[in-house]
Amino acid sequence: MEYIDLVAEPLLARSGPALRPVARRFAVGFRALPANLLSRASRVSAAASAGRVESAGTWSDDALHAELASTLGDLGSALRPRFEWYVCRGAFFHTDAHYPDVMFGVWAVAGAEVDIVLARGAQRVEVEAGTIVIFDPFEVHGVLMRGADHYDVADYRGASMPSSVFAGFELELNAAVRARFGVDHSIADARIVSSTTRVSAETGRLGD
Repeated sequence: MEYIDLVAEPLLARSGPALRPVARRFAVGFRALPANLLSRASRVSAAASAGRVESAGTWSDDALHAELASTLGDLGSALRPRFEWYVCRGAFFHTDAHYPDVMFGVWAVAGAEVDIVLARGAQRVEVEAGTIVIFDPFEVHGVLMRGADHYDVADYRGASMPSSVFAGFELELNAAVRARFGVDHSIADARIVSSTTRVSAETGRLGD
């Protein structure tokens, strides 16, 4: 895994009364898709509405968990046992602030050539089958057509763009994960982001 600095102003994540720093790094890696993951994925309905990330169910697999944990190296012990299928045909910019105490990860399984874009730092990851991306769920992100710098719903309507299929997973925010992703340096006057913070679907700009 490669850990990459997020070039953006510091944020604080609010979940209820609690505050924590939003991660200052994200991670990118690659693991060839094992046969058992591909077999499971073949049974997933990939129908998705344009722009929205939709759940296609949760599941557990001890062998797959062990394989992904080994890819994460010394952070593998923080990997939670449950996986969740996510499908989308592009995804407008948003946060997933309903995941308060984890780092959020996706393992790309199938679909169109897309980029996962972290809007605040204008940073992107080119996604292909096997790509792994881990980021703070409070960070603004979207799934865009390859090379796009903004989200336009018209680009994702119709049958010409296949849905992307991701195996989602979570890492506990233990001390090692906090240190590796930069969740250990709080800025007292940093902007606060929560589940009620507005995000521009097209640009990813944070509102009031």
